[in-house]
Amino acid sequence: MDELALRQPSLLQPYLIAWAVAEYSKASERIGPLTFVTGHSSGMNSAMALSGALDLESTLQFAWKCGLSMDRDCSEQPGGLLALVGAGRDAAEAIAAASGASLANHNAPDQTVLGGPADALERAAKVAPEYGGQAVQLRVAGAFHTSAFEGSDRANRALIDALPITNQFTPIVGNHSGQVISTAEQLRDELRAQYVRPVEWQAALKALYATGVRRYLTLGPGNVMAGLVRRYGKTLPERIQIQRISQIK
Repeated sequence: MDELALRQPSLLQPYLIAWAVAEYSKASERIGPLTFVTGHSSGMNSAMALSGALDLESTLQFAWKCGLSMDRDCSEQPGGLLALVGAGRDAAEAIAAASGASLANHNAPDQTVLGGPADALERAAKVAPEYGGQAVQLRVAGAFHTSAFEGSDRANRALIDALPITNQFTPIVGNHSGQVISTAEQLRDELRAQYVRPVEWQAALKALYATGVRRYLTLGPGNVMAGLVRRYGKTLPERIQIQRISQIK
């Protein structure tokens, strides 16, 4: 399967879940019990499986079916994502207002992401330097976490309502506002409108730190998540530990 095909949500999301579960399972005995689980954007699907909120088969089926609706939005509402390195939230919102794009991710104190159609992102890239941001086009299939996915959000709500979520699971920290999720209904609330609102990743990391978490384990392909946690850690009064699960011996 080539990289372009794998960008489709219906293929990418189950792939990432399988990767995360396999990687964690290999090291779980050495890691011990998890205190909290979280995931960035579609990483929430992996978080559901790792937390025990949903069994693996149900998680894969859910991600695939939701992904099919999202595939349609990618085709019918074409767009993309633009990372702004060096631009905080205020700068990103100003760039969005000037370009017609939307804030899609608040990833780090100095890293945000805008989403929108190609022409809006082109305008955003041109004005970004005026606000101290360096624009980097991301290789994704659509303008995730913007209104472009309202159609799939409506279509997928029935799937969310039908999820066989267990009564007890490791608490999950959500992307909506960094809220701690410990019940089935709270998890369903997190999943509803998940791709039409921004990923508040800074809020999630702040919530974890506030509960006393000082060791952060990251998994999945690449080093993006470890890098974002590291950027956040530089702002903290107390040092945190960041480890890739694949490197734990």
